[in-house]
Amino acid sequence: MKLFALAALCAGMACAQTLSVGVLGGVPFTDAVSGVQNGTYTTLYKSSNFVVGPAIQVNLPASLRFEFDALYRPVSFQTSGQGLTSSISTSQWQFPLLLGYRFRTPVVKPFLEAGIAFDHLSGISASAILATVGATPPSVASVPGQVQHTSGVSVVLGGGVEVKIPFVRLSGELRFARQAQQEFQAISNLNQAELMLGVHF
Repeated sequence: MKLFALAALCAGMACAQTLSVGVLGGVPFTDAVSGVQNGTYTTLYKSSNFVVGPAIQVNLPASLRFEFDALYRPVSFQTSGQGLTSSISTSQWQFPLLLGYRFRTPVVKPFLEAGIAFDHLSGISASAILATVGATPPSVASVPGQVQHTSGVSVVLGGGVEVKIPFVRLSGELRFARQAQQEFQAISNLNQAELMLGVHF
């Protein structure tokens, strides 16, 4: 019985050393959509420009690490043209699955990571207003910014540094994602770049 309790205690300590949870927050360098002003349509981007969410890391042998994040970003924009004003707001979620490598340096440890992310739009709210009552609205297919895909996949690359202080690890990284398909018709930025800061316990 004592041997079993000792084994369980050792397993718990090993798990605590290999698994960590934390929070990531960041600022995107790119908007979710491109501002369009081509004489026919004008798109204005007005979202809160931040990314935030929890992160789970699992340390592996050979300085490798697996990471799973759940990142939230609000998106809101308005497109107007041909007598029609269309507004869309939604929650953009990204769930990266990343494999990372940490360099064995003292104090400050650089790291690289790569993987894929599953993207999803939720809570979509859309509205359209005709400027002239009784006017014939343009075809929806011709209006930029309509939701085209609510789910997709991205390729993710990143790199940064981390430092361990008492009780927590602090990290900073640059992360790049390339979306496989457009979420918003004709105006999605398929290339996304973010500065991410993290606190891990």
